[in-house]
Amino acid sequence: MNIIKPIHWGSISINPEIHLSFSDRLFLVISLVAVVVLTFPHITWAATAQESPLYFEVENIAPIQTAKIEAVTEEVAEVFTPEPAPDKRIPILRSYLESKNSPMAAYADALLQQYHYRLIIGISFAESNFCKYNIRPHNCWGIGGGYPESYADYPAAFERANRLITRYHDRGMTTPETMRNTWVGWHNGNWIIAVEQAIGEMEALGL
Repeated sequence: MNIIKPIHWGSISINPEIHLSFSDRLFLVISLVAVVVLTFPHITWAATAQESPLYFEVENIAPIQTAKIEAVTEEVAEVFTPEPAPDKRIPILRSYLESKNSPMAAYADALLQQYHYRLIIGISFAESNFCKYNIRPHNCWGIGGGYPESYADYPAAFERANRLITRYHDRGMTTPETMRNTWVGWHNGNWIIAVEQAIGEMEALGL
């Protein structure tokens, strides 16, 4: 006669002849899984990590203080933005006007900011020998005719002369010859010669 020995699972004795119910079997399976997980956690975790990759989602990020960032950017730009190179024509024009004993020499940089600076200087030569003689304060071009205009300083006078010359150009008077009759009011050939002479001298200097 064969004697069937009971099977031991830990402290639990299982008799093979005993027919277990479904709930008992389920309990045994769950207990077995729990024991494996607790006994070999690294194996279980590795398998889970391989099958289920982790995803991270960042939510509720605090808004960036753009005002401060813009302020810092401006400060950095001020530090690293190179200054524009000085106009190399300024000392050349200043030296030219100094050779003419012109009071405009101190304002060479302001003259070069005007588009028609050559004509401004050329007309000043024809009208007042490079502004040595002013019909009104800082007006050495005869601007205003019978009612001469006055200006606070030479830079303001340069701007006014440039605007007037631009008006002449808009009307087709783009050369000393075509400008003379309207600017001077009579056929003065020496006026054309003087303006063209000054312009030629400046062009020869690269101005």
